Amino acid sequence: MESAGGRRGSEQSGPTSEDRDGERGLRGLIGSGASQVSVGAALRARDATRPTEADLAEAEERLVIIRRNWVPREDLPRSGR
Repeated sequence: MESAGGRRGSEQSGPTSEDRDGERGLRGLIGSGASQVSVGAALRARDATRPTEADLAEAEERLVIIRRNWVPREDLPRSGR
């Protein structure tokens, strides 16, 4: 089937070498079987995603923790002992 521009098939050529390498790395992270990511690269990625002090301060300020069916100790009935 011909497209409006007069060319057959897709408008783009195949993926570039860089795209294929990036996709291969992602498959190594999320696919089944052994990872293709080196230990050093995994450790760098872990360190790069650690929250900063500013991130922790913002979370402390904005985060609301809801404990379902929780009653503070002060509100529990006391025994008559």
